[in-house]
Amino acid sequence: MIPMKRLFLINCRQPMVNAFGRLGCEVRSVHSTERYFDVAAKLAELEFVPDIILQQENLGRRVFLTGLRELDCLKIFWSVDTHLNMHWHGLYGSLFDGVLTTQKKYVSRLEKCCEAKIHWMPWMGGHPGPETGTAAGLIPYGKREHDLTFVGRVSPERRARQWFVDFLKSGYNLHLVEGLNYSAMMEVYRQTRVVPNESIFGEVNFRLFEACSCGCAMVTPDAGPELGELFDIGREIMVYDDVLELKEILDRFERDPDYAAMMGLAGYERVMRDHLPDNRAAAILDFAEGLEKRSVSETEAGLLLCLVEAALGEAGDPVTDWPGLIKRLLALPQDFRRDGVLLRIFAVSGLKDLFLDVARSYMVRQDLEFDCYFCMSASLAALKLGMWDIAKHFWYSWRTRNPGEKASVPADEVSLLLLWGDELCRTGNTVRSGVTFNEVKGIPSCAADCYFAALYLVPGSLAVFKKLDAVFSGVKGAEPTRLGFLSHLSLHAPDDWRTSADVGITSLKAFRLTEGMEELKHARLLAAAEGRERFFHRKIGTELPRYFELVSED
Repeated sequence: MIPMKRLFLINCRQPMVNAFGRLGCEVRSVHSTERYFDVAAKLAELEFVPDIILQQENLGRRVFLTGLRELDCLKIFWSVDTHLNMHWHGLYGSLFDGVLTTQKKYVSRLEKCCEAKIHWMPWMGGHPGPETGTAAGLIPYGKREHDLTFVGRVSPERRARQWFVDFLKSGYNLHLVEGLNYSAMMEVYRQTRVVPNESIFGEVNFRLFEACSCGCAMVTPDAGPELGELFDIGREIMVYDDVLELKEILDRFERDPDYAAMMGLAGYERVMRDHLPDNRAAAILDFAEGLEKRSVSETEAGLLLCLVEAALGEAGDPVTDWPGLIKRLLALPQDFRRDGVLLRIFAVSGLKDLFLDVARSYMVRQDLEFDCYFCMSASLAALKLGMWDIAKHFWYSWRTRNPGEKASVPADEVSLLLLWGDELCRTGNTVRSGVTFNEVKGIPSCAADCYFAALYLVPGSLAVFKKLDAVFSGVKGAEPTRLGFLSHLSLHAPDDWRTSADVGITSLKAFRLTEGMEELKHARLLAAAEGRERFFHRKIGTELPRYFELVSED
C-alpha cells in the first residue's frame, strides 16, 4: 500500500500527473519555460507544502530550479535525454536528493559526477484513447494503412538516420513522416504494421514505447541488457545490431504477417502491463521511500548552477549570459571547479591578465586542490593564449602528482594535445555525446576534442586519425564519424585487410548495405592473399556475430 504523498510536479506530462492522483497522492503541477524558476516562491504562492518535488527535464527550453535548499522535502530530477545531456545533468542533479535516468547504462556514469542517488526509470507508453489523444483500442493488424512507418526528422546533420531511411526506402514501402504532434503521431502508429527504430547514441528511446503502445511490430537497435528487462526479445520486440540483421527481420515480417501481428500484440500487452504512467508513478514513489534528504549549501548550489550554465554555454546554448556568469563566478569563494571554468572563459575571450590572476595561485601554491579536468583546462587554455610555459606547467602539475610516474615531455602544441587526449582516455573521459566541438574557438573537454584539435593543426596525420578511430570504435551512433577516419586510413593502407574489414563492418552498422558488403568482400580477398583468411573469419564472427548465417560466401 503506497502511503499518501503531497507532490509538486514541474514539467511532468499530464498522464503522469493523473497517475500520481490515482495512487492517492495530493498533486500540484506546473509547467514553466523560465530559465530560472523559484520553486520556493511558487510553493509559497500556492500555499502548498509538498513531501516530494519532482522535476522532469524539459526537452525544449532549459529550466533550472532555485530555492530548493529552502524547502524541507525530497527533491527528485528526472533526466530524460541523459544520452544527449550528460555534460550538465550530473552537475544539475547534484542539487537534488535523487536523479532518475531513462537510460540504465548511464546510471554508473552519473554516479561518478553527481552527488545525488541515481536510479534507472525508463520511459513509458500509454493507453490508446484519451491518454494518448487518439481513438481508443487497437486497429486489427491486417486493416492498417501503412506497412512500415518511421516518424522522425531527417537532416544532413544526422547521416546515420539518412542512410537508415535510404535503406528502408530502397527495399520496403516506407511511410516517412515528421513534424507531428504527439496525438497525430500515435494515430499514425495505430495505422502501422511495422516500426523500424533508429537511435542517436544506442539509447532506449521514446519510439520504442510509443509504437508498442499501438500494437506495432517493433524492431529496434540492440541497446544492451536493459532492453531484455523491458521486453521479451524475440516474442515482444526484435532487436538488430547492423543492417543485415535489420533486413532479415523486416523480410521475415513481410513474409509472415501473422508472426508480425503476434509480436505487435505481445509488445502492446507488455506495455499495458508494465510500462504505463501508473507503473512509473508507483516506481518513483518507491524510489522516494528510500531517499535521504541532502544538505546543499548556498555556496555549493550557486556554484553548481554556474557550472551548468558554463557547460551549456560551451555546448552552444545561445541564451547563456557570459558577463553575468563571470560576475556570479567571481563572487564565489575559490574552488578549482570555479577556477577551471573561469580559465576557460578568459582564454576563449583572450583575457590574458584575468587568466593569469586566476592561474597564478595554482602555480605558486602546492596545497590547492585540483583534478585532471582542471589541469587539462588550465593547460589548454594557456595554450590558446600562447603561453607555452604555463601550458606545460599544468601538464607537469598533473602528471607528477604521483612521484613514481615519469611525465612525458610535450615537444609542441600537437604533442601536448595528444598527451592530454591520452590522459583523458586513461581517466575515462573519452567522448561527450550530444556536443559538437569547435576546433578553432573551443577548448577541449574530452579526449576526442583533444584529438580533433590536434588534427586541425596537422590535418593529414595518420597517428591522430588512428587515435580518433580508437576513441570512436564501439561508440553506438558514431559510425558515420568513424567511417571518415577509416576511409582516410584505408587510402594510405589500401592493402590492409583489417582496415578494409573495419570499413565494411562500420558501414553495415551505419545502414550502408551495398557499400559494407562490397568492402567486406574486398577485405576477405586481401586477407586470403596474405594467408590470413581465418583471422578475417574470426574478426567478422566477433564483430558481426550473425554475418556468416545471413550471408553465403562464394
